[in-house]
Amino acid sequence: MTQAPDDVRQAIRVRSDLFEKHFAASNAAALVADYYVAEPMMSAPDSSLLRGRAAIAALFTEVMKGFVRCRLVQVEVRAGGDLAYEVSRALLEPREPGVEPTECRYMIAWRRTPDGWRVEMDFFSWGKLL
Repeated sequence: MTQAPDDVRQAIRVRSDLFEKHFAASNAAALVADYYVAEPMMSAPDSSLLRGRAAIAALFTEVMKGFVRCRLVQVEVRAGGDLAYEVSRALLEPREPGVEPTECRYMIAWRRTPDGWRVEMDFFSWGKLL
C-alpha cells in the first residue's frame, strides 16, 4: 500500500469527524453505526477480541462514562484499492475537571463500502503513539 490519496484521507477524516461528534454526544450506537462496517472486530485493552457492532457499542458506552470528548489525530493513512489502514492517535478529555487528557494509539483497517469508507478492524491501546 502507498500513501493514501487526498480524497481517501479526506473521506476518512469526515468519518473521524462523525466519530468525534457522536462521542461528544455520548451516543455509542450512532458512533458505531456511522464508523464501522456491519460486522467489525476490535481489539481493546483488557478485553478479548470484540466482534460485531453491539459489542463495540457496549465498550464505547463504558469509555464514554469517563470521557467527554475524543479527538482523533490522523498520523499515517495508506491505501490500495478498496482497503486502507490508518495509524493514528486519540486524545480523550476526562469528565472530571482538572484531570489531564488521556492519549491512546490506534491502528485501524478501513474498507470502501457502498456507504463509504468504514472501519473493519480496530486495534487500540492506551499510551502515546509518538
